[in-house]
Amino acid sequence: MKPVLITVIVVTLLLVPFLVYRLVATGDNLKTVLEENNVLLFTEPRSVPFVELNRHDGSPFTSAQFSGQWDLVNFGYTYCPDICPTNMADMKIAYNQLAEAGLADQVNFWMVTVDPERDSTQQLSLYVPFFHPDFVGLTGKPESIATLATQLSAVYYREGDGEGYTVAHSDNYAIIDPNGKFVALMRPPHRPAHIVTALTRLIGQ
Repeated sequence: MKPVLITVIVVTLLLVPFLVYRLVATGDNLKTVLEENNVLLFTEPRSVPFVELNRHDGSPFTSAQFSGQWDLVNFGYTYCPDICPTNMADMKIAYNQLAEAGLADQVNFWMVTVDPERDSTQQLSLYVPFFHPDFVGLTGKPESIATLATQLSAVYYREGDGEGYTVAHSDNYAIIDPNGKFVALMRPPHRPAHIVTALTRLIGQ
């Protein structure tokens, strides 16, 4: 019986660190890792309001489609001079790294315009796929965009008059889980590594 007993003891000792790690990784450690990557994980998931929008290819979209996968939602606009193209480029790098890890099929990347007056589906179709063909741009009625933005902690407002106006907007990414719940907010400064680490940990929790 001694060899069997020794084997049981050895296996138990080997399993303890793993079990402890799993408990920590799925608890406070997850929150800590996310915070280190500028992500605020909500104590309670938040609902996403039902809105109707249009994809950049012209097909209809409803916020009910934020389900079945993880979603990273970025608010911006195509005439944005600096922040938006930088964010989209960072998203591209992050998406490619997730693809290399075999996780890209579990995440959708979105850009919701905060400038629906100029960002038609045609305009978005020229802009969003330029960064990655799998990214989707969304536009629609101003009130629908405002409703979604408010619930996803995005703030924006128009500055200036005439055709050259700009739109000031917050620089956050909303993270929605496969149940369609708003579960975390990624705050600047953004880095591709932040996106990859956060989504990888959330997917694997």
